[in-house]
Amino acid sequence: MTDPQLYFAEDGNPRSARFDDIYYSLQDGLSETRAVFLNGCGLPQGWEGRRHYTVAELGFGTGLNIAALMQLWAAHRPPQGHLHLFSVEAYLMPREAAARALASWPELAPFAEAIIARWPPQRRGFHLMTFPEWGVTLTLALRDVRDALNQWEGKADAWLLDGFSPAQNPDMWADDVLKAVAAHSAPGARLATFTVAGFVRRGLQAAGFEVSKQPGFGRKRERLEAVFAGAVEAPFAPERMAVIGGGIAGASIVHALRHYGHQATVFDIGPQASGNPAGLVTPRLDAGGGTISVLFADALYAATDLYARLCPEAVLAQGVQQRCADARDAARFAKIAAQPDYAPGDMAADEAGLRMTRALSVRPPEIVKALLGDAAVVAETVVRVEPGAPVRIVTDRAVHLFDRVLLACGDGIFDLPFAEALDLRPVRGQIETASAPPPDARPQAWGGYYVPLPDGFVFGSTHIRGDRGVEPREADRAHNLDTLRAVLPAAAALAEDASVSRAAVRVTTRDHLPVMGQMAPGVTILTGLGARGLCLGPLLGMAAAAQTLGVPSPLTVASAHRLRPERLQAVHSH
Repeated sequence: MTDPQLYFAEDGNPRSARFDDIYYSLQDGLSETRAVFLNGCGLPQGWEGRRHYTVAELGFGTGLNIAALMQLWAAHRPPQGHLHLFSVEAYLMPREAAARALASWPELAPFAEAIIARWPPQRRGFHLMTFPEWGVTLTLALRDVRDALNQWEGKADAWLLDGFSPAQNPDMWADDVLKAVAAHSAPGARLATFTVAGFVRRGLQAAGFEVSKQPGFGRKRERLEAVFAGAVEAPFAPERMAVIGGGIAGASIVHALRHYGHQATVFDIGPQASGNPAGLVTPRLDAGGGTISVLFADALYAATDLYARLCPEAVLAQGVQQRCADARDAARFAKIAAQPDYAPGDMAADEAGLRMTRALSVRPPEIVKALLGDAAVVAETVVRVEPGAPVRIVTDRAVHLFDRVLLACGDGIFDLPFAEALDLRPVRGQIETASAPPPDARPQAWGGYYVPLPDGFVFGSTHIRGDRGVEPREADRAHNLDTLRAVLPAAAALAEDASVSRAAVRVTTRDHLPVMGQMAPGVTILTGLGARGLCLGPLLGMAAAAQTLGVPSPLTVASAHRLRPERLQAVHSH
C-alpha cells in the first residue's frame, strides 16, 4: 500500500494519517526547510565552484525541500553548474494535495509550479524529472527506502533526512538505512535532519558520520548536522566529447550532455531507422515483470514527458492499441496492466487487447532534430575509434582527439570493430507510407503496426535478420500489405496502389536488450535498441551521458547491470 492517507488539518497544514505526523512545521515550513536543511548542509557555499553537485533526500513529501533548494540553486548557481537531486518517496501524495500545500509560499511559485506540472503518477519506479531552465535533474524514487537506496548508483554531496518522525516511522531511520546513506555519500558529504533522537545519532556515528547538535527551529530545541569522513574531491570533468551516430540514440545523448551543461561534436554515420516518417513510442511488454519491465516503464515515462515538452509538434497522437495476436495475449495483457511499474489506467486490458494510454505516435525525424539542436555535425566518414587518453577518432580526412567518445550508431556500428566484439546483429526493416486518408484514427500494433498521419498512414515493418540492405523491395512491400490486410483490410485496399517504401537497419543483441556502458578506456557505447529506440532513447541517453560524466544515473542499478557490455563480450568469447 502506497497511500500516505493525507488530509489537511483545521489549521490548513497537510498531515499523514498513516504516520500520524505533519509534513512540516506548523510555525513556517519554508523557514524550517531553510534553517534545518539548506543551512544545515552549508548551502549555497557547499556548491561554490562545483560543475556538478548532488543532493539526496529521504522523504519527498510535498516537494517543499526540493522547491526551496531549486530556488536557492537558481539564485546561487555556479557557472555551468548542474544540480542532481535524488529523492525517495514510498507514499506519494496526489498532485492536487501537493499543489494546495505548496501554494502557501508564493515566493516559491515558479519552482513549485514546475514540480507540480511534472508530478509523477502513482506508480513504482525511478521517475525522471528535468528542469533545464535551472540546470536541475530530479530522480524521484517511488519505492521503499531500502529498495530505493539499493537501486541508486549515485553518491550525494549533501543529504536531507526528512522522513516522518523516528517515533512514528522508525523504519526510515534504521541502522541499515543509515549505513546505506553512508555508502551513497561522497567524501566530506554534509547531512542535516530535524531529529536528535539518540538511536539516529548513534546510527549516523556508526555509519561514519561526525555528528553535532545545533540549535533547533521553532519549538524544537535541537537539530542534527553531520559530516561524512574524507575530503571533498573534484572529479575529472571531460571537456572534449564526441557522439558517433545521429539517430535517436546519438541525438538523445547529445541532448542529455547539453542538459548537463556539456557540448558534444557529432559524427553522423549513415541513414537511421529514426528517419522513418512515423513511429511508435511503446515499451516492450513483459508479463513476467522484474527488471526488464521496470526499465521499459521508466523509459516510457521519461520519453513521453520529454517529447511532449521538447517538440510537441512531433507528437501525432497519444494512446496506442496493442491488438491480441493469439488467445494467450488476453491473459498476458491483463498481467501487464496490473504491474505496479505503470500507473493505474496507463495500461488497460480488454478483449480487444491492451490500450497503452501513455504511448505515443510521433514523427522521428522531427524528434531527432529537436534533440540534436545546434550540435556541431562533422561530415566525415569514421574509419576507426582508438580508445585511450585521449580517444582518437580516425576519419577519411583527419584524426580528431577527444576526452570521451560515445558510440551510439545504428547500422554504422557494423563498420567498426566493436560490433563483432559484442556479437551485434543487423535486422532490416521496411515500412510503407500510404498517401491515402487513414481509415482508422487509432495508432495500433500487433506484430506489425499502423500509424495514421494527417495526410496518410505508415505501416510495416519487416524483420529480416542478418540483412543490411536498404534498397526498397517489392516482396517486402507485399508482405507488409498482407500483414496490414489481415488486421485493417480497408487500409490495405487504400495502400495497394499509393504507397512508398523505405528500408533501414536496426541493431539487435543476442538477448534483445540494448547495450549501454563503458566499452574501452574513454569509450561508452549505446546501441542495440532494436525497434524500441523511440521509447528507450531519452532515458538511456541520459544514463550514457551520466556515466561518461561520472554523475548519478537515472537508471536503477539492476537495469544498468542488465545492459552492461560485458554480458555480451563474455558470451561471445566462448
